[in-house]
Amino acid sequence: MLKHCDAVILAGGRASRMGGCNKLLQCFDGEQRQLEKLCHSLKPQVQRLWINSHRDNEIYQAFDRSIGIFSDVEKGFLGAMMGMMSAWLYSRQDWILFVPCDLYQVPDKLLFHFAQQMTDEKTQVCYAEINDVALYPLCLMHRSASTILAQEISAQQRSLYRCFKKLNSCAAKFQLNPQCPHSINSWSELAAI
Repeated sequence: MLKHCDAVILAGGRASRMGGCNKLLQCFDGEQRQLEKLCHSLKPQVQRLWINSHRDNEIYQAFDRSIGIFSDVEKGFLGAMMGMMSAWLYSRQDWILFVPCDLYQVPDKLLFHFAQQMTDEKTQVCYAEINDVALYPLCLMHRSASTILAQEISAQQRSLYRCFKKLNSCAAKFQLNPQCPHSINSWSELAAI
């Protein structure tokens, strides 16, 4: 079912709670930049890796020329949903694995675990639940969901929770270290680790 799948790292936000830094270029775990960590994890699992971003494209290309890069179709840092909708204009695959750029703990075999949960052939999106908390931007989505994404954006709705309720969805459950956040959204979260 998922022989042909791309991955998109969602890095098109403002990072306003972190002073506007580019989270992909940060070294949150003290070992490697987010860009390196996510590329290392995702590239072997998918056909092509993309980055949805509005800046630092030359840095991404210098790191790996095979990475595709695109910006949102509408300007203005409009959130993950806009990045997802824009991705369908670039990827030629029927499935995309979306991953937020600030994912601190990257589960092993991410695509495999999502695929295991999708027992219904009509499933349009499978989102992650990490330690029983939904992380909607971390999801596997079928191209058919792009119609609902476009409708929600047109209606000025930006909630992935609300959007996914309108889709045939399921959840993939991951148990990760509860002492660490699943994503880094502020410097104080990082300091607390």
